[in-house]
Amino acid sequence: MPTPTKPRHTRYARHAACTAWAWGAIVLSCHAAGGTGEYPLPWPTAGEVLVYRSCGCGDACWVAEVRDARKRTVKARLRCDCEQLHASVAPGLKEALHAERCEAIYPEGGDADKSDKPTAIARALRQLLGRR
Repeated sequence: MPTPTKPRHTRYARHAACTAWAWGAIVLSCHAAGGTGEYPLPWPTAGEVLVYRSCGCGDACWVAEVRDARKRTVKARLRCDCEQLHASVAPGLKEALHAERCEAIYPEGGDADKSDKPTAIARALRQLLGRR
């Protein structure tokens, strides 16, 4: 009587499972190294949303965008590259240096509460859009 062989679909199941696990670990580690996912910040204008995401440098690299809530088109963007603050406004969204240091989002005076970053970002974006 011939020796039964394993069906082809189960022969490589362990290999496929290990490969899938390895790719999953790679994807998750790349995501963890790259910052956070996107999440909303408080924004006062109806029909618009303010979203924020970190891209590294211990939250010193970040992007904040004001978007149309329905169309998801970007109206304004502030981006900190760990050192300098860059800004862009629609239409065109051509990015330009906004400030030499990202701390420029905080109001002048030295006693600014730097723990309230969401409020500082929202204030800076309102100014960028010409709103007070």
